[in-house]
Amino acid sequence: MINAFETTARRHPDQVFFTFVDAGGRKVPCTYRRARIAAAALARLLRRKAARAGSVVVVDLPNCPEFVLLVLAAAYGGFSLVTLNHRLGEKEKLARLLELDREGAKVACAVDEATAPALIAQIEAVFSEEGDAFAHDIGRVSRVAVTERQTAVEDAIHFAERAAHLFDADERAVVMFTSGTTGRPKAVALTWRQLSSAARAANRALGGGDGALWQAVLPFCHIGGLQVLVRSIEGGTPLLVYGRFDAARLLRDAAEAGATHVSVVDKMLQDLLAADAEAGGGLLARYRCVLLGGGALNPRTLERSCEARVRVHASYGMTETSSLIASSLVTQRFTGGLALLGGYEARIVEPDAEGFGRLAVRGPGVFEGYLNARAAFTVDGFFLTGDVAALRGRLLFVRERTSDMFVSGGENIYPAEIVAALRRVEGVSDAHVFGVPDATWGRRPVAVVERSRAGVQAEHVERAARASLSKLTMPKAVMMVDQLPRAGIGKVDRAATERLYEQRVEVERVILHHVRLPFRTPFKTAKATLSHRDLIIVEAVDHAGRVGLGECVAFSTDWYLPETLADDARFLEEVLAPFARGRAFAHPREAYDAFSQVGGAQTHPMAVCALESALWDLFGRIQGEPLWKLVGEEHERLCALWEEGSHAPFPQLPRAVTAKGSQAMVRAGAVVGMGEAPEVVAGVREAVAAGYKRVKLKIAPGQGLAAVRAVREAYPHLLVTLDANQSFPVRDLDELRAYDELGVGWIEEPLDVSRPSFDGVRDALSRLAHLQRALSTPVCVDESYVTAADAERILRHRDLRCIVVKIAKFGGIEPALRFIVQAQARGREVWMGGMYDTGISKRMHAAFETLPGIIVPGDVGATARYFDVDVTDPPYEAARGYVLLNGEGHEAGLGCALDNGALAKVRVARVEI
Repeated sequence: MINAFETTARRHPDQVFFTFVDAGGRKVPCTYRRARIAAAALARLLRRKAARAGSVVVVDLPNCPEFVLLVLAAAYGGFSLVTLNHRLGEKEKLARLLELDREGAKVACAVDEATAPALIAQIEAVFSEEGDAFAHDIGRVSRVAVTERQTAVEDAIHFAERAAHLFDADERAVVMFTSGTTGRPKAVALTWRQLSSAARAANRALGGGDGALWQAVLPFCHIGGLQVLVRSIEGGTPLLVYGRFDAARLLRDAAEAGATHVSVVDKMLQDLLAADAEAGGGLLARYRCVLLGGGALNPRTLERSCEARVRVHASYGMTETSSLIASSLVTQRFTGGLALLGGYEARIVEPDAEGFGRLAVRGPGVFEGYLNARAAFTVDGFFLTGDVAALRGRLLFVRERTSDMFVSGGENIYPAEIVAALRRVEGVSDAHVFGVPDATWGRRPVAVVERSRAGVQAEHVERAARASLSKLTMPKAVMMVDQLPRAGIGKVDRAATERLYEQRVEVERVILHHVRLPFRTPFKTAKATLSHRDLIIVEAVDHAGRVGLGECVAFSTDWYLPETLADDARFLEEVLAPFARGRAFAHPREAYDAFSQVGGAQTHPMAVCALESALWDLFGRIQGEPLWKLVGEEHERLCALWEEGSHAPFPQLPRAVTAKGSQAMVRAGAVVGMGEAPEVVAGVREAVAAGYKRVKLKIAPGQGLAAVRAVREAYPHLLVTLDANQSFPVRDLDELRAYDELGVGWIEEPLDVSRPSFDGVRDALSRLAHLQRALSTPVCVDESYVTAADAERILRHRDLRCIVVKIAKFGGIEPALRFIVQAQARGREVWMGGMYDTGISKRMHAAFETLPGIIVPGDVGATARYFDVDVTDPPYEAARGYVLLNGEGHEAGLGCALDNGALAKVRVARVEI
């Protein structure tokens, strides 16, 4: 390989060898001369660090100029590179290095993003002072004397010439690790000859010679990515190296620079097809070769490619074969056969009646064995790949890895066949299928399916798949995700995907407890006086016996909202709980999206919330994480999606939470009902003494002004807010204006929207917005929105800037978070309300107060302010006005369990579904 590079560098020193395109799209070119000198200088430097023949240099980098230089430096210096997947965790990287250590590999040094700049800084003297773009990109150019610089250049060139003369193509070039999805990662050792021979064979098959321009988007740490670089070197052709895959940018660059070749995996090709269609089409069809590899072929992707007239070359290969050994251009007549490249042979061992058996291959790019495991070879030197295939002349038909096959009910199940069927379903972009233990069948297939568009649910996929799958091969569970976990090369990360299923949320039983909690004293609002509170406690019990808790907070009558507790009980018992049983969800957000498609869900959001929030609690227990952390992670994800969609940064918001480990502390507000001024002041005094930093007072026409004035006189600096529960007619506007003088934080729902409007406007939100323009005190929206869809309409009114969030009205935690992100992005104030609920619902609302931007103490005060009985263990409290979430011994989920003794005292009925 290095001889091919030397030849091109001597003939065309000032031609661009590669151009690096960073994540922001900036392009930094590097000529052959620059790369040659820098790589030779780097090789000399690394040799001083003990990098010799037989030793290895560990490379832990994304695609970047330094990676290219290190590949050349290894060839010049006679040492090997160990390429680590940059996206792995530190423990995973350490495990791979320990594998090398056990085999006696001597690591001279490691190069990562922290150490690479220092290495480059030590060789920067070889670059000219006149502002070469590449030199400036990899290090600050030293101001050295011209003679010293010239000497450094000459030394580097002399070293390169001598190294090329002594180059041994049979020395080990790289060590790459297989993915390790079916066991420990195996260390694959490849020589320079194997890499170069494979690259030359690929160039002959793919037209990678004169006039070719490759785009390198696959990671160099994988063989498919590294071979793009080697093919360019062997062909004497330039390449574009990308720090990050961006389909739209790739197509634009291809059009501008005349790129002819790109190597991708299925997901990348899907993204390119989508970007091409968005740009008007035709850009992707300009490529001479779109090399597709990395896994089983996706028939839907191939169909779309043919329709777009894209020259897709389907391929087969692996790390052990130095990348592809067979490829074919995909046309409408393509039947899956891949032509073996020149110099390669294949053999089918133990074929069945159809000719399919164990695939064995031999050829110039095939490795000689693993460093840390035994490779299987036939007696005449054919490598047994572990794949099932058939051979028709020189055409290879690859079916499945033998290690993926499993037996179910005495029959062989091949997951790839099921994946192929799922990929043909409209709305599916990819899938991973594997076997799980089953008491009846031994093992059964399950599928984790990646949707190609929002809203595609498991029921749709299952219905469509049944048309082509037998009862034996039909997955026992279909779990939907927006994106499958993927390794750096873009292939499905099988181990991570299977962990998703292991950590699934799957409910086997739902238990509904109807409870009746007497208020300690009757609670008076503008609309009703409450003597007791009826609620439904939901227990969601999963396949492993773990329990998640939720709460339906609808009222017994429609005094507050149209939805009533009896309606919700029927919906939960007859519709939603039966629908949820036995379904597997990777995340509670998937559960909400599925629930929202159920008939009746839109008119029963509080019932949906009761079960959806129970699944969040269950998910926290499965993950071993507190609910407030999971809610925070989802908020971050939604903010990132908002930024991606709006192309603008999400606002930086303050936080009002104290957190340590799994515990979090948030502030609570208190609510005081209506009464005479002394009575209300006494209630406020009690709340302040208990440590509450905000007190909400209930008011109504002719009831409240005197009490609020008395409270303000007694506590001039206390944050006081008001709640009128839609009680003031328009004619009482002067009374409302009187509150402007008292410095309250806001008034919740002052306007009685059941009364006629003075200007004929009927819409409640429009009337509130009109009222806000007549008041200086902020108007806060509560009852005027009933569902999440109503809440979205609030954001259309610029005057309505304060919104109380009651999670149940949105239908669950996920839709409430989605709304909060949209509201915060538009500069609205959101805070957490209450529904005279138990410690289950209150903990959920308190968890939201850990989010950025939710800084006002919400209606999350202690349940003991209203009820003598708390059904949670530990009891829900607000000591000194603060709520402790996930105290010691209750680190996961909501941070509580049911107090069965207390539950027995207040339970009216129990139903198990």
